[in-house]
Amino acid sequence: MNHQLKIINILFILLGAFIFSFGIVNFNMENELTEGGFTGIALILYHLFGTSPALMNLIFNIPLFFVGYKLLGRLSFIYTIIGTVSVSFFLWICELFPMHIALKNDLLLASLFGGVFIGTGLGIIFRFGGTTGGVDIVARLMKKFFDIPIGRTMFAFDCLVLIATYITIGDYIITMYTLVCVYVGARVIDIIQDSGYSARGAMIISEYHNEISDEINQILERGVTIIAAHGHYSKSNRPIIYCVVSRNEIPRLKQIINTIDPHAFVSLLDVHDVLGEGFTLDEFKKPLER
Repeated sequence: MNHQLKIINILFILLGAFIFSFGIVNFNMENELTEGGFTGIALILYHLFGTSPALMNLIFNIPLFFVGYKLLGRLSFIYTIIGTVSVSFFLWICELFPMHIALKNDLLLASLFGGVFIGTGLGIIFRFGGTTGGVDIVARLMKKFFDIPIGRTMFAFDCLVLIATYITIGDYIITMYTLVCVYVGARVIDIIQDSGYSARGAMIISEYHNEISDEINQILERGVTIIAAHGHYSKSNRPIIYCVVSRNEIPRLKQIINTIDPHAFVSLLDVHDVLGEGFTLDEFKKPLER
């Protein structure tokens, strides 16, 4: 197993931290919006007392570093340290050199762009093994042990922070637009998380299953599994071909099937996570570099 730090992962975590911080400072802070998680608490304190979110982010996350080390392991813990510290650093830089994107007269646009930047930044950080601490650690643990989407877990925690936003700031309009920002961010995170494993599963029923399987092996160079099945109406054995292909290979797969058996029954399924040869492993069973 590969337990070494990767430079490419670190670089993308830094990129994600910058995108996230840019969105927080130039859309949320500039337009008096808050956020979810510990960042939302830091923004509430900023709007109330003027405290620096960069500093508060570090203060909030120091206790969670110990939890992250024990539960996430050494490698993930190091990536978490990098993600958390880099977010605080870029928040500080963006605070020093703000873009002043004032959209107070169009809070919907501010919340949408804030959500896109925040979700994109966090999604990149998560994709390359990092977190930004706080609720992000909890979200990664839920994904790791219970396969609950990271965006969904964060959204649930964020709702609690939104309640705190309304209680402390007392502006329901700000709270509602913050909810829009949080929701968009959560959706963008899930999109980026799933995009790296964008694939479709195909279940094909045809009396020419051997011919179709051979063509898939030779032309698409994808593995095929023949599943024994029995047709209820026909009372005959009907083997099912199952294979997983990337989305851009779907037209070629359909062409192969249609050429051999235009009457074949085909069912295409969305596949969100694919592990194995051709997706996360090469032909020598070695991990593909991301």
